[in-house]
Amino acid sequence: SGDKDGVEVVVYGHGTSQPIEVTPPLLAAWGGALTGFNIARWVHQLSNNVRKMMAVMENITKLIRANKFTLDTVLYKVGEDSIVDAFARQADASDSAQVVLIFPTLQEEMKNMGDEKPEKQNRVMANKEDYQQKKEQDERDRLKAEWLNLLFTDQSCAAMSPEGPLPITMEAGNKRNPSSMVIWLGDNPKAENQVLQDLPSLGSSGFLSVSWSQHPAGEGLFEFSLNAPEVVDGSWYMRDRRNFENEDLDMLHDFELLGRSMIEAVEPKLRDYGLDWKDVVLMGFGKGAGVALYSVLMRLITKPVAGMILFQPIVPFPSYLSEKLASMKRGASTMKLFTIWGNRNRSTPGSYRQLLAQALKKAPEIQCTPDTLPEGDNSFDAESL
Repeated sequence: SGDKDGVEVVVYGHGTSQPIEVTPPLLAAWGGALTGFNIARWVHQLSNNVRKMMAVMENITKLIRANKFTLDTVLYKVGEDSIVDAFARQADASDSAQVVLIFPTLQEEMKNMGDEKPEKQNRVMANKEDYQQKKEQDERDRLKAEWLNLLFTDQSCAAMSPEGPLPITMEAGNKRNPSSMVIWLGDNPKAENQVLQDLPSLGSSGFLSVSWSQHPAGEGLFEFSLNAPEVVDGSWYMRDRRNFENEDLDMLHDFELLGRSMIEAVEPKLRDYGLDWKDVVLMGFGKGAGVALYSVLMRLITKPVAGMILFQPIVPFPSYLSEKLASMKRGASTMKLFTIWGNRNRSTPGSYRQLLAQALKKAPEIQCTPDTLPEGDNSFDAESL
């Protein structure tokens, strides 16, 4: 009630020469003396801060207990309660209640800062990792684009580092002075040569069988399974530069390398017989047929050939082939291409054949005539001829 003589209330302030404000409700309820002073300096050590604050609160508690008076007080905890409401209530002159703000203790502040710091660090680390991953992905995409653009050019890795000619596994037909040359590039030279050695239609032509599967550069292509699910359902053929994987880039590199090795094996024979590429008919089966087709369409063979007969060709990624064809200047001379498909060959699904036909339209000089063997499967035999 503040009715005793000599009682006083002590108010601790802050800052140098700062005024200490006491609200009207407190003045109205208190009749004793009012003494105010400042805490000169707030030390930085946590333990000292705690001791100083506890001493302040102990003195205030003793003061209030020694001078019993009642003051209507409303508490608002900073960080949890609405401080806007606290300010609004304090500004209301009709409300006699004393508004008191309770601030978090130093321990709570330190704990909150500790809780926020790892979370902030985690966000920073996550953002840094995302940025680094994006940077690495952009670099991979750039290198992949450069690699794809250089493939089948004189600046490609295969052009700069050839690996020698393909082995010639059989030579037949006119071996003295042939008027033309038939070149065979299949997948299984031992079995295929048995079928091809007695071709009745060679006439005055010479015949060469070259093998990519017996060349060191053909190891990866040889191990690639045409019975894989992604081949049978056609999704492997549908891949393009946006979703190429490393093994797809290796596959295209192998096709170029084997095509250049095929040319390296054939050209000396053509010179020996006084022939040129315009005197050559390219034939092939399966993966070998695909190598031959890429070699012609990408102009690894720099001059047009007389024609092509391809049995169930395996041509990886017709979308990429179409893209490359569209970027090249097309020749004026025409060439006939005959494709023979096996109706029972699960490795050349209809979606792939349709996509390859669309890609060939990017080369209008190629006159493609497709045919289908009703009983044909993924093999080459006498019934295929």
